[in-house]
Amino acid sequence: MNRRALLAVVVATAVISASIAWVLGRRIESPAEAAAGAEAPAPSLITVPVESRELSSRVVVRGTVQSSEETAIEVLTAALGNPVVTGLPKSEDDQLTEGEVAIEITGRPVIVLEGTLPTYRSMAPSSEGPDVRQLEEALNRLGYDPGDVDEKYTASTAAAVSALYESLGYRANSPAEEESEAVELAEDRVEQAEKALKSAQSSGGTDGGVPESVRLQQNQLVDQAQRQLDDVKAGNGGEISQATEALKEADEAFASATAALTAAQDRLSQAQAGTHPDTGQAPTDDELVQLEFEVSSAQENVDQAEAAKKSAQESLDQAKSGLDQAIKDAETDLAIAKATRAETFATFETGDDDEGGSAPSLDDLREELQEARDELADIRSVTGISVPIEELVFVPTLPRKVSAVGVELGSTASGAVMSLTGPSTVIDSVISASDRRLISEGMEAVVEDDDLGVSVSATISFVAANPGGGDVPDDRYAMRLEPNEDLPEEAFFQSLRVTIPISSTSGEVLVVPLAAVSAGPDGTSRVELQADDGTTTLVDVTTGLAADGFVEIKPVGGTISDGDRVVVGRELLLPTDDESDSTDADDPDSDSDSDSGSDSEDDPDGEA
Repeated sequence: MNRRALLAVVVATAVISASIAWVLGRRIESPAEAAAGAEAPAPSLITVPVESRELSSRVVVRGTVQSSEETAIEVLTAALGNPVVTGLPKSEDDQLTEGEVAIEITGRPVIVLEGTLPTYRSMAPSSEGPDVRQLEEALNRLGYDPGDVDEKYTASTAAAVSALYESLGYRANSPAEEESEAVELAEDRVEQAEKALKSAQSSGGTDGGVPESVRLQQNQLVDQAQRQLDDVKAGNGGEISQATEALKEADEAFASATAALTAAQDRLSQAQAGTHPDTGQAPTDDELVQLEFEVSSAQENVDQAEAAKKSAQESLDQAKSGLDQAIKDAETDLAIAKATRAETFATFETGDDDEGGSAPSLDDLREELQEARDELADIRSVTGISVPIEELVFVPTLPRKVSAVGVELGSTASGAVMSLTGPSTVIDSVISASDRRLISEGMEAVVEDDDLGVSVSATISFVAANPGGGDVPDDRYAMRLEPNEDLPEEAFFQSLRVTIPISSTSGEVLVVPLAAVSAGPDGTSRVELQADDGTTTLVDVTTGLAADGFVEIKPVGGTISDGDRVVVGRELLLPTDDESDSTDADDPDSDSDSDSGSDSEDDPDGEA
């Protein structure tokens, strides 16, 4: 072939190749061009039904069951010399009831009775005061008749004490031998004085020349002084009792005011956090001002209650400190009255006896008889059956369980010898700072444990105002609950589930998932309601309580019913690999594109 013919063939081949390339170029698309030219698939709506149900928000924590604060039994052993423990009738976990012996020291019992006033002295005949009444009340409960239950330790009281000791296997504290002899001597003196007065009266004795008016006047002054002494003893005892009761009432008022202040502070904290404690809505400025006023008023009540408590304590201290001094002053006045009477009678002449001496007047004999009787009463007041201070302990409530015994048989007793569990069961827990704003004293809770089969209601009795303290972490608040029903013994010291309802819808309401509620341009809440034909409509709603992923809704200007469907999201449907393959198979021009692409992916060295 000549050169001219060869050139013509080359040119023709180039033209044909270019034409083929142009045709193929018009039919082949890159993946990017195919994706850009494709239409987006229609999104699919994700809907859920509107429900009618009751919503409630709650706090769930763990709590440990245990007894309330323990009480220590302390024995005053100063008067015992060598207080050796000679008997331990009670052991750990034993129950101690009223009238039982808690411990024996130097062969003598320590008897436990119920009472709020601690033992502060020994009690014996002639003792008077609120502690005597407390003793007689306990004796009466135990079936030992103390006579009139009052503030006077009488012979009936002593007999009841003796019966209590005898029932426990001990002998009551009777007078010592020398004390009994002193009583007998005093009784003999009274008998002799009575005989002397009767003898003088029968023999025509006189009043030693003392005018009747003077004798009556002086005797009246002595009687008045004696009555004054008796009134001081009785009055001061009653004053101490009243002051003790007033202090108790002041304590209760202070505790109540403090609890009210805590509750008011909690309400304000909850409102400041964004939720009004009464309405569950965001508080208005006026509502915040009102809650702040409640806190201020509660604080004033606490201050007043604290001042009243301090005043009551001062009154009680003053009553106690003034008792001894008032009695001493009255006794001095009585002694002065008697001395004045004797001196007055001595200024008058007395008759002579047969030996020429001065014969005692009737007034002298009467005074001698009165002195003998007073001496006998004084001796009996300290020598009758008594209750030593070291043999009696008062505990506020009984029975209680012995939690610990702090001494051993043969050891020396000192201070606290035994601990008793508290009178009630409590559940201790801790809560977070966020939960602290929602929880206040007096709220109800449910305490549960599936394994133990326990489910009881409880009342929150204490919530700490500040975090930390003791074993409580620094970021947690201590909380205590009191069960309203008895818990089984196996529940003690176990960690149980505590559920505290915070708020409730009080019945069934319309609810939707939180994801169904959106905010409109003007900030209002709304839901997207789907009709039966698939179309959707935006409906404005007001929201209420939110809990467990749901929120209460109420339609505004529209209708929503139980079972209606609301949109919670949209799902974009993309073609699957099978759908892509099917599309390519239906296209007769897709083979070369598919093969070209496959070659490029399978062969790393292939040309793209």
